[in-house]
Amino acid sequence: ACKPKKLKIPNEKAEGVIYATEFLKSVNLKEKMEIGEYIGIIGGGNAAIDAARVAIRNRKCKKVTIIYRRTLTEMPAFKEEINAAIEEGIEILFLTSPLKIITEKNKVKGIECIRMKPGEIDNTGRRKPIPVKNSEFTIRIDTLIIAIGEEPDLSFLGSHSKIKITERNTIKIDKNTYLTDMKGVFAGGDVVTGPRTVIEAISAGKTAAYM
Repeated sequence: ACKPKKLKIPNEKAEGVIYATEFLKSVNLKEKMEIGEYIGIIGGGNAAIDAARVAIRNRKCKKVTIIYRRTLTEMPAFKEEINAAIEEGIEILFLTSPLKIITEKNKVKGIECIRMKPGEIDNTGRRKPIPVKNSEFTIRIDTLIIAIGEEPDLSFLGSHSKIKITERNTIKIDKNTYLTDMKGVFAGGDVVTGPRTVIEAISAGKTAAYM
């Protein structure tokens, strides 16, 4: 599940918008990647924190701001990583959600956000963030790094596949047998569950083999 999820807000294809996995991969491969002085990062997981801590160490960078729509206690990143990021001078805006990427000549210049408040508990066991009316504000950024998770890339199935796909863009299986809608074809791992661990994928393979 290495395909980055999209924000689905205006101007997401503008110059200066990159995805955390692409950013971190380029840095580790020592590829040339230009980032601006003011970096905005969307997300609250470990990829968001990793991207923020890498970005702030760039000599051109003046400020890194993480934008996260829930509270600190609900942030899924490792707590020691969050604390380390704050110690490095990274700003984290909690209960904040992006509305629109602001551009000039198709280049990122800022991001419009809105304040959120905790609502009712949703199916994740956390309170669903609800927008606060008339609380919009703008942040200056030169680069926006999106780190809201990954999903399976199912393009390998082709457009005429008989294998059914779920609303979460994962392969639909029989939960007991791991069999798909196509006879003789089983599926397991991230392509079924979304991003999980290697050991869970191995377990799914062993179960499918047994079946």
